Amino acid sequence: MDDVWPYLRRRVVAVLLAVVFAVAGTVGLATADRGIERRSAVVDGVPLEVSRPANATGRLPAVVVAHGLAASRQLMRGFADTLTRRGYAVELVDLTGHGASTRRLPGAGDGQAAEARLDRDLDVAVGHLRAMPWVDGERIGLIGHSMGAAAVVRYATAHPAILATVAISQGPMELTASASRPRDLLLLAGGLEFAGYRDGAAGALRAAYPQGRMGVTYGDPRAGTARRAVLVGGVEHVGVLFSPRTHREVGAWLDASLDHPASGSPGIHPVQRAASAMLLHAAALLSFGAIASAVLGRPSGPEREGRRVPLPLALGVPAVAVVVAVVVMGLIPRGWLPLAVAGPVAGFFGVIGVIGLAAVRLTGRRPGSSYRDGRSRIVAAVVLVALTVVSFAVPAQLGWAHAVPVGPRAWALIPIVACAAVFFGGVEALCDGYGPLAATAIHAWIAAGALAGLCAAVLLGTASSFVLLVAPLLAALLVWQGVQASALRALRAPAWLTAVVGGVLLAWPIAVTMPIA
Repeated sequence: MDDVWPYLRRRVVAVLLAVVFAVAGTVGLATADRGIERRSAVVDGVPLEVSRPANATGRLPAVVVAHGLAASRQLMRGFADTLTRRGYAVELVDLTGHGASTRRLPGAGDGQAAEARLDRDLDVAVGHLRAMPWVDGERIGLIGHSMGAAAVVRYATAHPAILATVAISQGPMELTASASRPRDLLLLAGGLEFAGYRDGAAGALRAAYPQGRMGVTYGDPRAGTARRAVLVGGVEHVGVLFSPRTHREVGAWLDASLDHPASGSPGIHPVQRAASAMLLHAAALLSFGAIASAVLGRPSGPEREGRRVPLPLALGVPAVAVVVAVVVMGLIPRGWLPLAVAGPVAGFFGVIGVIGLAAVRLTGRRPGSSYRDGRSRIVAAVVLVALTVVSFAVPAQLGWAHAVPVGPRAWALIPIVACAAVFFGGVEALCDGYGPLAATAIHAWIAAGALAGLCAAVLLGTASSFVLLVAPLLAALLVWQGVQASALRALRAPAWLTAVVGGVLLAWPIAVTMPIA
């Protein structure tokens, strides 16, 4: 019994923490809509979500909010929460190729065709919002992030009826020297973003006011000539969306530009939805071991050990595989999947996995035996894959990302899962036969090497620079799978089961977030 108690204690502590996180996350999401009415619609193929204050009277000033590349309206809901409670009607839009949109975005967002498509999306959104009887069509502003920021600046420049524009992390772009084109422009960038985004905010300010300094407002909001650029300290490309300072700046700017006196001091809770979703993700991760144990049962009896790969090979093979994968990544046709970036990234992981599996096979290593019958393995795989999908998709859909495959995403998911599963199959083959700590270290070594390889591929020009922006998501998913893999190894789950579960976990977010292109 002495060896059972530590095992039970760990499980009990993990489950108790999971319950606490799950309750806190559920309460956070359940209260996020307090005082807000929401309506969803698809207008001319553009998915939209409109929110307004509950029991609002009179005609409200309104704001259209556009997300960035590989995001969706869910990521921007914090602005709807903040501004709706401030007395605005807010419309979130899924731009072409993103979220619930099934249309293809030309050039993955680059080029005139893509710009025209995004301009049309904004035109549809503004027209839909302006037609609502409880919206003051003469007081409309725009907010955009990254790709969406460039789109709203471009649209507002061409449409003087837009009274205010907020561009968050728009990057470098050409603007006219007129301070009123677009009218009342607020520029924000995170202090930890790449220099191009910070310089883009400063450059857009100085296009109208050559001596302009960050953090100083120039011009007159009543005349439409106001312009201000702000660096939000301590946040990066996504974190800037959830900074309280970002929301305070946006609220004050729109109040002045849209002639909307602030009523009292509305609370700012930009992270409530996303943080609540993250708590649910954490609860799922903490409870995974206990659920896997219930499905698989605790291993009993000694395991017949196979001959493990020598440690120099277990560490050296992945390093070689990453180098080869970086080279191959540049040869993979970027359009072999209908999702921008996803094809080369999936191929990159697949190549690493194939080399790992081949190296293990060439050593003649015999894997350790598994004590479970075929039927129990299949049942466990179905249950754990379903659990993994739900653990990611449900909190993400409610809190920060569209997580339901639509259009060509559904079939693109299959080859991405296959490549990711091969990658994790190679990881498990190299870890097989090692103790828990050593296997975890090898897993972490391979994951870190893969991330470093992706960054190197960007620097060498064999991968899109956008990979750098999704690297934090990939890193989080690799850590997530590392925890799950450790739990499954402790339960002596077959390596293929661990690979399939990991493949689905890594592939699902890639398939549902990368734009249809």
